[in-house]
Amino acid sequence: MENENANLLDEIYKATKMGLKATQMIIPKVHNEPLREQIERQGENYKGMAVKAKEMLRNTGRMPQGVDEMKEAMLWGSIQVNTMINKNPVHIAELMISGTTMGIIDMTKKLNQLDAADAGSKKLAEEYIINEQKNIEELKKHL
Repeated sequence: MENENANLLDEIYKATKMGLKATQMIIPKVHNEPLREQIERQGENYKGMAVKAKEMLRNTGRMPQGVDEMKEAMLWGSIQVNTMINKNPVHIAELMISGTTMGIIDMTKKLNQLDAADAGSKKLAEEYIINEQKNIEELKKHL
């Protein structure tokens, strides 16, 4: 159980750090102010959840693993390619919705796989999913 708890917290930390990196990479390409503000709010959400996950993980005696450099490089490449020609707000909203949806799917899988994690860790993972669903609803307004 303790191991599953730490693993779930680490997954939350990784997901929020990756989400934060994605928002930071895409914000300079967004010229639509309302969309930019939404993406900035999403980034702030990720930042706050990463702090919570890191704190809870430290309480288990572990440190967060951090984001895989290869995944980060792939994210950067994907954002560059997908925004090279098309920086239209609708296209950027689609990219953000797609990435956010992937985050929901991945976290849902982890919640199901790491069923023995404690209630606090599960609650944080569920909060992550709920926030991501809210982000998608806000991003849909830009389609």
